[in-house]
Amino acid sequence: MTVIAHVSDLHLTPVPFPFGEGLKPALGWINWARKPGAHDGAIAARIIAALRAARPDHVALTGDLIELGLTTEYAAAGAALGEFGDPERVSWAPGNHDVYTRRAAQRLQAILGDWLGPPAGEGDLRARFPRLTLAGRVAVVTLCSGTPTWLFSAEGELGAAQLGRLDTLLAGLDRRAQLPVLAIHHPPHAPGLSRLKRLREGEALMALLARHGCPLVLHGHLHRACDTVWTGATGTITLAGAPSASAAGRHGDDPAGFSLIHVASDLSWRLERRTLS
Repeated sequence: MTVIAHVSDLHLTPVPFPFGEGLKPALGWINWARKPGAHDGAIAARIIAALRAARPDHVALTGDLIELGLTTEYAAAGAALGEFGDPERVSWAPGNHDVYTRRAAQRLQAILGDWLGPPAGEGDLRARFPRLTLAGRVAVVTLCSGTPTWLFSAEGELGAAQLGRLDTLLAGLDRRAQLPVLAIHHPPHAPGLSRLKRLREGEALMALLARHGCPLVLHGHLHRACDTVWTGATGTITLAGAPSASAAGRHGDDPAGFSLIHVASDLSWRLERRTLS
């Protein structure tokens, strides 16, 4: 049995005021301050402890470690990532808050490069993805949907180059020996989600995954423990969302928790959700 843990949206606190960072981080800080107590570092610490006690073979962390892309936030994010395990056993799919501005994208790569795929180009963080990690019978494929966007947008975008590399990567997997599991921050299929929060290439990604027989997508972004089934001409894909791992249960978010995906030797799988008592 191979066990993959799925955790998301830590939104580490406290968040310092972004002096000199420009309009978007300032407005982001105001929006964060308007929701006091939405995220609690003590709850995140309990989630990390519970996840480590479960002793998974691999951890898939689907984005939004931080809020505004400040240097001090990335330093805290590095410490948090280390609590989950070594970079070889932890996959991180950056989200829209992780890559809040163009300046943030540069800082992220400078401070947290060990937690990313190898460099494959200058500047754009998405050039370091997809990242493939083999854990037992599971092929964890991590994407980056976080990219700097305009002022009021929380959209995600993969880019044509990342989609092309994903197509090649999935074509090279032995589907009889490995279960492909995709980890991404933005859900590629989320009926009713605002266009300002969507993944721009969601339909194209779902069609690609269906073509390669990828049955499971792990995502964050919605702050909800949710399961959505997408049905296409070649079969079905389950999209499993995780709640915020630091949620205090206020402002409409689900209580904090994480998931364990148990994969048997015949590549059948089941999802187990865990929440704090």
